[in-house]
Amino acid sequence: MARSGSKSIKDKNIKLLDGLPLLAYRIKAALASELSGDVWISTDSNLYAETAKKFGAIVPFIRPSALAGDNSSSIDVTLHAMNHAEQGGLSYDYIALLEPTSPFVNVTDMDRAIERLDSHKSATGIVAVKASRPSTVFIQENSEFLESLAKNLEKTTNLGRQHFKEEITPSGGFYIKKWESMLADKSFYTSLTLSYLLDDISGLEIDEPIDWTWAEFIINTKKK
Repeated sequence: MARSGSKSIKDKNIKLLDGLPLLAYRIKAALASELSGDVWISTDSNLYAETAKKFGAIVPFIRPSALAGDNSSSIDVTLHAMNHAEQGGLSYDYIALLEPTSPFVNVTDMDRAIERLDSHKSATGIVAVKASRPSTVFIQENSEFLESLAKNLEKTTNLGRQHFKEEITPSGGFYIKKWESMLADKSFYTSLTLSYLLDDISGLEIDEPIDWTWAEFIINTKKK
């Protein structure tokens, strides 16, 4: 899924990261994984579409303007693609949403996620997560006064970080769902959705310029 019009980083999804358009990382990984069957890109941009084709993605349509705005949900975009597939007589076991903003998710993690989902017969989907830092104990709504934090921290006096429970949050790395379950649930998140923990690098999601700078640092460090 690659919508144009990013406000934080201009043309983010085709901006070059170490010589490759950002969206190419996800296409290349998907084509090399067990997910590979048909790797589609849903985009509202002809330029993005042509870029995706160069790296092996299928562009079955240009996304309608109704699904290209800031308020368009990833679920609506996913269901639109699924409907297009079914109208074309195509059927699949799974639907996987891979966002270009998570370039470091590797093939091994995606394949292991599929294997884990296959091994849990009652599960309907699996979503990539990362460790949440800091703990929610240290978070409150934006406010002039730190009333909520003060109450929370009263209970944590002299506690080291190792005493706080481990928490996770969606990473954006991948969302995988059994096809029929997605049609029924219209959500990647239900009580039967498994979590798949990514490490800090694989879990990087590029939303802001600082994230892009961090991604470049990671790549340059690996080269050294």
